[in-house]
Amino acid sequence: MPSYLPDFKKNAALWGTAGFAALNLVLGWVVGSVVLAGAGGCGLCYVAVRLVRRFRVEQSEAMRRRAAVRRAAPPVPATVRFPANAEDPGTLVRQMQAQGRYALLLRPQIAGNLDARQFAEAVDALQQAMALVPDGEVLLGRVDDLEEGKADDEELAARRVRVVAVERFFLDRHTVTNRQFFEFVAAGGYEQATLWDEAVLPAVLDFVDQTGSPGPRFWQKGCYAAGKEDHPVVGVSWYEAAAYARWVGKRLPTDAEWVKAASWPVQVSATSRMQRKYPWGDTMDRRRANLWGSGPGDTAPVTEYADGVSVGGIHQLIGNVWEWTGSAFRAVDHVQGPVVLDVPMRSIRGGAFDTYFDNQASCQFQSGESLLARKPNIGFRCAVGVCDLMLARNGGAAAAPQEADPEAPAAIPAQEVTA
Repeated sequence: MPSYLPDFKKNAALWGTAGFAALNLVLGWVVGSVVLAGAGGCGLCYVAVRLVRRFRVEQSEAMRRRAAVRRAAPPVPATVRFPANAEDPGTLVRQMQAQGRYALLLRPQIAGNLDARQFAEAVDALQQAMALVPDGEVLLGRVDDLEEGKADDEELAARRVRVVAVERFFLDRHTVTNRQFFEFVAAGGYEQATLWDEAVLPAVLDFVDQTGSPGPRFWQKGCYAAGKEDHPVVGVSWYEAAAYARWVGKRLPTDAEWVKAASWPVQVSATSRMQRKYPWGDTMDRRRANLWGSGPGDTAPVTEYADGVSVGGIHQLIGNVWEWTGSAFRAVDHVQGPVVLDVPMRSIRGGAFDTYFDNQASCQFQSGESLLARKPNIGFRCAVGVCDLMLARNGGAAAAPQEADPEAPAAIPAQEVTA
């Protein structure tokens, strides 16, 4: 029985009374007996009042049960499951692996101190959680309406489309989840000043959840709602996303990197390029993404909508949540022309569960938000440059990614181009 109706078995006596009262009302109307009809009407009013009261009690109890579920015990963080011992560096490495900080372990300053097993485990974790995006060029600007996504250099120049060269990098296969961000919160990430931009340090104290604890805006008591562990973390500002990325040894992707991973551009000829409008092709298919009308009306687990995966094996680049990037919002690239900004903004990409228009849920569409915005439809994923990691050692513990095509144009760092 639907939840908005009182349970029949629990209220059988009242339902019986209602039936008898209704019969009296009908008979009174048929035979013209005011007394009989009045008794029936009063009986129905009595039953209605009792049912409404019982229904409200049941709803209150249900709300209390749901609140109890939301207040379920938080997960045990890695700092407790794998406590670090200052006399045993191996315990710290094990803790960092459990926290998902494998990229930090592969930084050259640290990777050289790992033993062969620790190094191999860190490389394996990287390969499982992140996808390699090759170097090359990507188009940024108004290219969604190109025929079959193809354009030559003359047309690009007429549209003022930018051609940006990007170096090889790794990008998270999934957006950062509540479970992953919880490790950052539990490890005291909001108290580690070195992780935060100096300009925002006074405002970090305002980055609290609904109960005043450090954490994403919609959490309670420093933890996410039960059952949401594999949903993308939302309610985090750009500064919070950037701090988390630093903590795990990564960074936010640039605009050019995000678009390249999503659209997977191809150099058709020396003067012609092609890139996809959506990660799966050039036609919108809402069954492949969590958008308005095609999903639950809220965030979904990051493992769902597998049919929307990109060529490189990266999930949910379209839909579920908008994603912070490391680049400033370029108002001159807006589809309706240059925009005058009152405050600095960062670029967000990909659309979200509440995105209605198809053109806003494409690889090329760019929107912007204040760096302090903590909205329920904005999350993020992280990136790291291949050049920033140690992926092989003399012992052959791990293999480096495939070399780029030597005939491809020389690439320059995306961050230098988009600065």
